Amino acid sequence: MRASFRRDTSETEVEVSLDLGGSGSSAVQTRLPLLDEILKIVAQASGFDIVVEARGDLPTGDHHIVEDVAIALGSVLAKLVEVGIGSSTVPSGEALAFAAIRFGAPGYREDVKFQETYLEGVQLENIGHFMRTLAYNGRFTLHLRASGGDDWQKVEALFLSLGRALRRAVEDGERQR
Repeated sequence: MRASFRRDTSETEVEVSLDLGGSGSSAVQTRLPLLDEILKIVAQASGFDIVVEARGDLPTGDHHIVEDVAIALGSVLAKLVEVGIGSSTVPSGEALAFAAIRFGAPGYREDVKFQETYLEGVQLENIGHFMRTLAYNGRFTLHLRASGGDDWQKVEALFLSLGRALRRAVEDGERQR
């Protein structure tokens, strides 16, 4: 199952394509190294093929691109998935993260604290904003927890667990059809 979504605003231009039956490949260009990396992690962990092209007003910060990529990716997920539940717990170094997803019931809760303010071009407070925006636009509930390790280990574990939970939720939804 494949779908695409394009979002053009006065701040950004974002196009996302997603193939749930892919092999985990990704082609990502957001001009934010951390955002590029986490989208590649989600693709690999989920087995979904993800293509993202984003341009925007980086001189004003990363907020608009992070938010609009999450809106576009969530909108594509909402087109493709209506029901399904999945979760995953993933370690990365000394960090441990948990993600749980339920499609069809938008909501968000997180228990994640970062030590620094920025990581590879992204304000770390925007990681939570990305996840919340993704969940509400994707029409799913998302619960996240991460502890231990440094900020990179937490981010990596969070997005690995998100990708694996998405895969499991999609598989669960396919069984319910």
